[in-house]
Amino acid sequence: MANQLLKGKKGIIFGALDEKSIAWKTALKCYEEGAQIVLTNAPVALRMGEINKLAEACGNAPVIGADVTNMDDLKKLFEESMNHFGGKIDFVLHSIGMSLNVRKGKHYTELNYEWNAKTLDISAMSLHRVLRTAVGSGCIERLG
Repeated sequence: MANQLLKGKKGIIFGALDEKSIAWKTALKCYEEGAQIVLTNAPVALRMGEINKLAEACGNAPVIGADVTNMDDLKKLFEESMNHFGGKIDFVLHSIGMSLNVRKGKHYTELNYEWNAKTLDISAMSLHRVLRTAVGSGCIERLG
């Protein structure tokens, strides 16, 4: 049962790929609770996943592709989101995790270190880029 706890709140949800994604379930719950959302993922994930199905289930939420390793993509995402919402946002969900070594079936003892660096960049350092861009674009006022 929804209580409209997020009525009037606006947010960007990163990382919904399919129905097994934490971001997918969170997006549905946020929408059920009255939030307006923008969905985003890497362009390759947009082609591989089912995010348009989620967007439809969330009142035709906009889907904006953004590579979290690319500051220009992030800036565009926040600008387009603010245009869509007509102002600032209230929350960001960073639910991004990717490992090239796992995806390519590498055993732990056979890690490709360049791929591992990319994994850390996408899965961890991207949070800093997302927050830096959100604050720098004026999309959110402050952290905390």
